Amino acid sequence: MSHPKVSKKERALEAATDVFSCYGYARTTMGDIAAQAAMSRPALYVFFSDKDAVFAAVIQRMDEQKRREIHAAIARLDGLHAKLLHACKSWGAHGFDLAEAHPDAADLFDLRFPAVRKVYDNLQSLVADLIRDQVQSAGIADKPEALARCLVFGMRGLRETARNGKDMRGLIAVQIATLVRSIGGES
Repeated sequence: MSHPKVSKKERALEAATDVFSCYGYARTTMGDIAAQAAMSRPALYVFFSDKDAVFAAVIQRMDEQKRREIHAAIARLDGLHAKLLHACKSWGAHGFDLAEAHPDAADLFDLRFPAVRKVYDNLQSLVADLIRDQVQSAGIADKPEALARCLVFGMRGLRETARNGKDMRGLIAVQIATLVRSIGGES
């Protein structure tokens, strides 16, 4: 496998993303990642001290990519409802679809991992920023950060009850419509 324009570290990250996405954290080994990257385990350890380090790098990379996609898309949308709906469906359904396609990958959303907690924090910040003006103009006592936290972790709970990706997207739509109405925004 020849990758002349991709650094070895980037190749390792791409491989780790593929392996973690299919098998999750628990079932993935450094040997699996090295094999997928077409490099030796010692070569992989040059870039990452252990599985936790490569996992954190993969989660951070996935989060940065997803946030870039969300920011680009919502910049083209009008209205709070449309922006929130896109951001939350894109984020929430992505994880649901991944876990549905690869059940072992469900542990990629385990909050015991600091990198995963950071992903949730980042979405909460994005949501809080989106709703801040509406919350303040409506004179709502709750802070945008608290409302965002309820929304984000509500989506986490929805994942437990959704029957499939379509159902998950529908539940997210209900949750967004409810939040937007509760803060006096248009829906």
